[in-house]
Amino acid sequence: MSDQIDQSRKIEITGGTVNASGAGALSLGDISGTVANTINQLSDSAKPDEPGIKELLTELQTAIEAETDLSDDDKAEALDQVKTLAEVGKNPQESTMQKTGKTAMKILKGTIAGLPSAATLVEACSKLLPAIASLLLLP
Repeated sequence: MSDQIDQSRKIEITGGTVNASGAGALSLGDISGTVANTINQLSDSAKPDEPGIKELLTELQTAIEAETDLSDDDKAEALDQVKTLAEVGKNPQESTMQKTGKTAMKILKGTIAGLPSAATLVEACSKLLPAIASLLLLP
């Protein structure tokens, strides 16, 4: 009799935190794809000369993925927050979405706080986060 290896994935989502374990736990590429899919569900900017929430979140996702000073775990956490902001973008007026969005922004700001000030992501976030907050009606 041969031993069988459990290759199932276990994903638990509690309070906006994703815990993946087991063989083939979600990789950064899996998370990145999920984030991109969520962002792509948003509408394009109504003004062609001004980026909308979809474009800003895509830019933020790219900056996170390219940041060499972030560990893969930190990138995954930051990308999860971008996904959360994309979900807020679907219905920004809803009060629970507002609370969720504020939390995601705090986590992103905390993530970049530990980076060197010259890090590309710090520069990108200083421009992108206020614009995203404004479009999502976040304080």
